[in-house]
Amino acid sequence: MSYCFISDLHIDNKRDDIKTAFFNFLNTIALNFENLFIIGDLFEVWVGDDYQDQTVLEVIKELKKFSANGGNIFIMHGNRDFLLGRDFCDKFGGKIIDDPYIFEFNNKQIYVSHGDAFCTDDIEYHNFKKMVRSSKWQENFLNETLNKRLEIANGLRKDSSSLNKNKDEYLMDVNLSEVESIALKESIDIIIHGHVHRPKIHHEKFGTRYVLGDWDKNFWYLSIKNGEFNLISKEIK
Repeated sequence: MSYCFISDLHIDNKRDDIKTAFFNFLNTIALNFENLFIIGDLFEVWVGDDYQDQTVLEVIKELKKFSANGGNIFIMHGNRDFLLGRDFCDKFGGKIIDDPYIFEFNNKQIYVSHGDAFCTDDIEYHNFKKMVRSSKWQENFLNETLNKRLEIANGLRKDSSSLNKNKDEYLMDVNLSEVESIALKESIDIIIHGHVHRPKIHHEKFGTRYVLGDWDKNFWYLSIKNGEFNLISKEIK
């Protein structure tokens, strides 16, 4: 089996370069893998599966082409697009997976997560996450008109951007003690995550932690093929 992991594309209608790079990726590199895992923040914002613009329709079309070529697509929620639902995935034959997603490969236990759960020092963010992930908040939000949801989402985005500018750097990264505690509890050998936008291969006490980068000037993916793990970056042109 072969696996490809990507995260943090943050696609919206303001970054055609990222959208184009993603479509090129799906039609070239991704075709070399049986399983494509998008582990959070495919979109910059998601206000419900009833929302569609030209960008969303194009993403669905390209994902459907990849699926039609025999590829399996797995979607994990990120902190930006946690409202992605089955209706969206059904349009291209994708499957939503839980965070974390744990599987075995070559006698190794692999733990896949978006990564925000590891950032436990950021109490403010986790209080916000607890609120917006509650069924009551989501029910109330999705009952609003589409225009109202977009207004709320844009407001939350601006607030988040403003708050993050003033946060200490350590709050924006994982708490290593939390990572090690989870790895020990779950008998994990390898962790794969994104979210922090700090791509690197870390050699931890429990094993290896692969951190995916966000798609900006470069795009990043983790390849698992022929028993080898490779974190790869290429320039977005």
